[in-house]
Amino acid sequence: METVRLVTVDALPQPGTPVFAEYGGATINVYTTELSEHAAVALATREIAEAGWQLQAVDETYLLTRADLEEATPEGVAYFEQALLDGVVVVIHTYPATPQDGDLVH
Repeated sequence: METVRLVTVDALPQPGTPVFAEYGGATINVYTTELSEHAAVALATREIAEAGWQLQAVDETYLLTRADLEEATPEGVAYFEQALLDGVVVVIHTYPATPQDGDLVH
């Protein structure tokens, strides 16, 4: 059975990068064929930095199979398949630098 590791992190844009002025932060999912948690987090940290982000916290990391994603999130299957081909896929879910109308700020 084919397996990938998903590493989910909170990240902030690196100062001086194009994303710095535009985004306040991001939740980033890194799908990788590195099955070791330590190796997967190290790879995720490098990939995120190359994309102009700095890791703030690792939210979670776990192993996934295709069947896990088919049940939970169909778009995740495409990321899973691409990770099997390329070894890593980085999916960045950004949020704006300033609160938007209707956002709750605490």
